[in-house]
Amino acid sequence: MNKYYSTKLSIFVFSAPALILFTVFCVYPLLPEILMSLNNHDGFRTLGFVGLDNYKDILASASFWTAHKNTYLIVGISVFMGLPLSLMFALFMDVQTPKLRRFFKTSAMLPAILSVTVVAEMWISFYEPTWGLFNSILRSIGLESWTHSWLTEKNTVMPSIGLTFLWQYIGLNAMLFYTGIKTIPKNYYEAALIDGASFTQVCLRITIPLLQDVTKYVLILSTLGSMAFYSQVRVMTAGGPGDLSRTVIYQMYYVAFETSEFGKGTAIAVVFILECLFISFLIQRFVAREKLEF
Repeated sequence: MNKYYSTKLSIFVFSAPALILFTVFCVYPLLPEILMSLNNHDGFRTLGFVGLDNYKDILASASFWTAHKNTYLIVGISVFMGLPLSLMFALFMDVQTPKLRRFFKTSAMLPAILSVTVVAEMWISFYEPTWGLFNSILRSIGLESWTHSWLTEKNTVMPSIGLTFLWQYIGLNAMLFYTGIKTIPKNYYEAALIDGASFTQVCLRITIPLLQDVTKYVLILSTLGSMAFYSQVRVMTAGGPGDLSRTVIYQMYYVAFETSEFGKGTAIAVVFILECLFISFLIQRFVAREKLEF
């Protein structure tokens, strides 16, 4: 019994500094925001306690749900398109010669280290209706009917912005997968080679299953990063046309700073934090539940 309590005490003593820092820098700053979300606040002073009225108002707002639809569209593009493409890119890099591998590593990381503003402005020029790259290519191959004003049409604005986001970070995720591949012991591959396994069989039976911890990390990073999508929207469309390209973060910014309704803005922020926590819990609960040991 004494051994049991001494072990628990040791765990508490060694984890206490991290818990204190987490509480001070992560939990405590949320308390004033929650309080503000329960008040009518203009950014400078509290104008009165309104309880849950701010939450009722934002949940009744059509723009709030449009922002959610756009946010989860970006999440879907990032997860269901970006992760498979990143994994395939990582597998492709792994079988290249050292010289080509260095080239692809540099190419993969370059978009991620560029400023979001630079990337957004570059893609704005690609989407330009008159002389932009995409419409020019479509006209040159006789598909002028397929041209669009990509950033001002309802059906194309969010996929266009999502493609920009996907291009910028697909290489970063590929490098994370590639790093995970390099941690897999070589003896697994040597045994598969002796058994005559093909490249596809090695990928499906060895590489991908043993990357589950890395996949879980990249999934969390991609999902939460996509949910915090803001900068590209701000630069490329400023939330337009109308409110059709606003994301949750942009809607929070718009309500708080453009309309000076900071109470409602912080209410959106609180709802957003709860959504992120819930999604993180689901990923932690259902993805890569067993710890792999090589």
